[in-house]
Amino acid sequence: MKLTYKLVLAASFAAISIGYAQEEDAAFADALILDDDNIATLDITTVVATKTPKNINDVLPSVDTISEQHMSSHQFRQVDDVLSYLPGVSVVQAGQTGGVTSLFVRGQESNHVVVTLNGRRLAPGLAGLYNLELIDTTFLDSVQLQRGPVSSLYGSDALAGVLDLRMKDARKLQGTSLNAYTESGSFDTNRSGGQITAKEGALGVVFDINKTETSNDRLQNDFENVNIRSNVALEIADRTWIDLLATYQDSDLQVPGSSLSTFFPESQINENESYLFSPRFTMERDDWDLSAYYSHTANELVATQSVFLQDNVLDQTGNEVEAQLNIHPTDDATFTLGGGWYEYEFVRDPLTPGPFNTASEKKFSYGSVFAQADIDLPANFNLLASIRHDEHDSFESKSTYSAQLIKTVEATNTQFFGKYATGYKAPSGQDFIFLDPSVDPNLIAPEESASWEAGIRQFFPENTGNIAVTYFNADITNLVDSIGFPAFPAIVDTETQGIEVEGVLTPIDGVKLYANYTWLDAIVSDGQYFGGFAGQPGDTLPRRPEHTFAAGITLSPIQSWDIGAEVRGADTRLDNPGVFLNDYSVLRIFTSYRLTENIELFGRVENVLDEDYESTTGYAAPSTAAFGGARIRF
Repeated sequence: MKLTYKLVLAASFAAISIGYAQEEDAAFADALILDDDNIATLDITTVVATKTPKNINDVLPSVDTISEQHMSSHQFRQVDDVLSYLPGVSVVQAGQTGGVTSLFVRGQESNHVVVTLNGRRLAPGLAGLYNLELIDTTFLDSVQLQRGPVSSLYGSDALAGVLDLRMKDARKLQGTSLNAYTESGSFDTNRSGGQITAKEGALGVVFDINKTETSNDRLQNDFENVNIRSNVALEIADRTWIDLLATYQDSDLQVPGSSLSTFFPESQINENESYLFSPRFTMERDDWDLSAYYSHTANELVATQSVFLQDNVLDQTGNEVEAQLNIHPTDDATFTLGGGWYEYEFVRDPLTPGPFNTASEKKFSYGSVFAQADIDLPANFNLLASIRHDEHDSFESKSTYSAQLIKTVEATNTQFFGKYATGYKAPSGQDFIFLDPSVDPNLIAPEESASWEAGIRQFFPENTGNIAVTYFNADITNLVDSIGFPAFPAIVDTETQGIEVEGVLTPIDGVKLYANYTWLDAIVSDGQYFGGFAGQPGDTLPRRPEHTFAAGITLSPIQSWDIGAEVRGADTRLDNPGVFLNDYSVLRIFTSYRLTENIELFGRVENVLDEDYESTTGYAAPSTAAFGGARIRF
């Protein structure tokens, strides 16, 4: 283990306890617009874990809520940058900005996390994995991640969690604002964007656009991406709205491939286009609220100039209808009833047909009903329980459930918590778009999981921070893997367990420190992972580091100046059978200065110490890079 890694861990644990704090996300960054007296009284809420607003201190530490102010002050531009600093998360990118990104939450598969925007699913991208590398976070209101299975609320695919991206809600706007930024830096990188929010009578409008261009720090790896998001709401009666959520994304990426390949740099070009269109009806009353939406999503990937003659088009579309009723009979209870219908289609159309580039198509649908109870019990207990049934037209139908209990000891401001949940994933995307034509995808059994977690969280006096320790364990059965091309399904079982330690400390005004550490043990428990090439029973699952950590400090020496530094790293990284990647710890620094109430200058340096490491074999991470720019707010 590197000396830097040891020193950072020791300093983090000794100086500030341990952990990553959800409280810090809004409290520190909102200092840009709030005075010190208001920071401690912020009402920070989340919706990802319950589908209803809930104070962040009343959910488990496994729920992370990162605010827009935090992402802005720390200068995170892509969603994979945000996730890299969270506990229990490993982000692996095949390349650099724009490269295909895998997200391993608590050691589970990338396609075990549902990705939504304001609660509506986004269409998955290449081979069923969500295009995290194409999501710009600049104008998002927050990024929320629930670690652990939540199939009882979100249905199929939510074995490892849900990532909910929140943009501003046009129904709740106050006045009009304009926000624009531009930045440039290393590797011919240019980013720019703008957002406008407007409220005029019963009409509210949110619109934002971002564009990124970079050559990256690799040969033939140019990337260009545009994100457009909009939410328009009309209040048709008192606290009754019709609103429309719409997004559009378009990107072009040169894909040079692995530097170890004899074809490096390859000539392949990926063109990705996706969109979401979702009208919704909502009604709010004092003791109940109702919402119903329709959502249509599409994602098209065109892969051309492949040196392996694998040019093809991947089209994935989704249609969803969902309704949800929340009843609040008292201040201490919320009951939720909901149901929905969901339809998905996956099509692979070869541009250069051949025996190893075959066409495939699959369409399936299912209906669901779900319920949840959120109840404050006597003796400072809170119960959150949910259940769901999904009835499939093609695959095996499943019921899932979840139950968690939190006990708060007011005398010491301590929380004890525990949770048990089940999850499932119907075959989709990567499970059959590359499948051998002789295999009937309808015969593939759904993946299932049973998971539990328990721990303790201690809040420090006077809102100065908290520390939390969580143990988690998950068994996944019928994991659908594949071997060969065209692929044949290989069914395996896996087990993951680990410890997440996270927290934050605000020792004095203007100073915040955070750190987190995760120990992960992810193994094959039965069967052969990737046909035995990547694991036999008892072997460690690849690309899940055993140790990961992040730590940081932010300072506000004067009211208009903020400065910070963050480090993240990983140790014991198995990439392929018998191939371990070097340990790494990467330092970044960032600063911003407010010239006036409306104009802010900012800059950052990534990989300050020029750490030489790879996210995965053959894909070098960027060297030291510097960026700077300006933001205008009105």
